[in-house]
Amino acid sequence: SSGINAEWPLRPGGGLAGICSGYLFKKVSKYAAATAVIGYLAIQGASQAGYIKINWRKVNDKIDDIKGADQFQKLKGQLTDLTDEISEIVMDDDTLMLEDEGKIKATARRAYDAIKQNAATSGSFTAGFVLGILFA
Repeated sequence: SSGINAEWPLRPGGGLAGICSGYLFKKVSKYAAATAVIGYLAIQGASQAGYIKINWRKVNDKIDDIKGADQFQKLKGQLTDLTDEISEIVMDDDTLMLEDEGKIKATARRAYDAIKQNAATSGSFTAGFVLGILFA
């Protein structure tokens, strides 16, 4: 016997993809954070020097508008519509909703089933992603 369990799928690509993804994520996030900080400092410096005048009342009013319940309800409706669309796209004979199961629960159950079926690849990808971040 070769010592390899034939039932356990060999998927080495998950770990390699995870390492590459983790490495790129860390490198890109460093540059994105640096760009955001430099942009913020540049705007603050220009404001202090008098090149830019910020209407703080307008900024605060806009923030209050965004925080309003209207925006939250609109976003909640959009997410519900998206979940319904995904449920309709993914649904087939093997993944029909169970009796008394809502569309969100059905979608979550199908996602869990997909993750369970791809546990080897998912696990190796996750481990590789963490290694990629650590050694970037």
